[in-house]
Amino acid sequence: MISKVMDHPYREFERSGWERAAAAYAGSFEAATSLFAPPLLEAVQVQGGSKVLDVACGPGTVTSLAASRGATAIGADFSASMIAEARRRNPSLGFREADAEALPFKDQTFDAVIINFGVHHFPFPVRALSEAHRVLRTAGRLGFTTWATPQDHVIHRIVVDAVREAGNPSANLPVSPSGAVNEIATCVKLLREAGFRPESLHADLLKAHLTVKSAVDLVDILEAGTVRLSATLRSQPREKREAILALIQKGISEFRVNDDFRIPFAAILAVAAK
Repeated sequence: MISKVMDHPYREFERSGWERAAAAYAGSFEAATSLFAPPLLEAVQVQGGSKVLDVACGPGTVTSLAASRGATAIGADFSASMIAEARRRNPSLGFREADAEALPFKDQTFDAVIINFGVHHFPFPVRALSEAHRVLRTAGRLGFTTWATPQDHVIHRIVVDAVREAGNPSANLPVSPSGAVNEIATCVKLLREAGFRPESLHADLLKAHLTVKSAVDLVDILEAGTVRLSATLRSQPREKREAILALIQKGISEFRVNDDFRIPFAAILAVAAK
């Protein structure tokens, strides 16, 4: 049975943000999120002959990567502009405009479901993960990635601290009704509540680096290809922007490598089986 989507301001905030970011995402913040796609596909054992659903597929990069491994891959996203971009970039693949909480697929359709940095954008992640569980075949695997806490996700910490110190951190932005999804224990709890086999639940911290030229370069990437950080940065008064950029530049300075800045950040990879 296909679920119905529950209305919430957070969903519309996220949808409008991704509509805005659709054309620029692949050339901006996807440089960070795509680094975790190979281990995500490995974790759910994507291979030739398997049928895979990529939820919150964005411009279809991970969908395409799954297909390159011989899988039959379908992408779904609630942003019409993202789906249009995915179809433009990957004309040979199938994409559906659909919310993660109401997938337009029959029960037990897929061998694997992947969600690369989508779960923390869902207002009701358990509902979305339950939908993934529904469309998975028996013994099918789900894998998702989400950002780690600011302690490990250094990019987020540097930018938020700069805004807090020199800007206006109290931008009136909707918040997720389900709270943050940035700890291993939370990820495992969500999977358990969604009905996945308790003995199959597993989550690990993965680390990577993003190389940028400057604080301006980093802010441009975030403003073009994220939602919440973008909205926070774009909401700052013009007169505070120079001070915020100076603090971000100071924050990334310890990560200089020659003429660039190689900034560490981290994500959680969570996996479960039906």
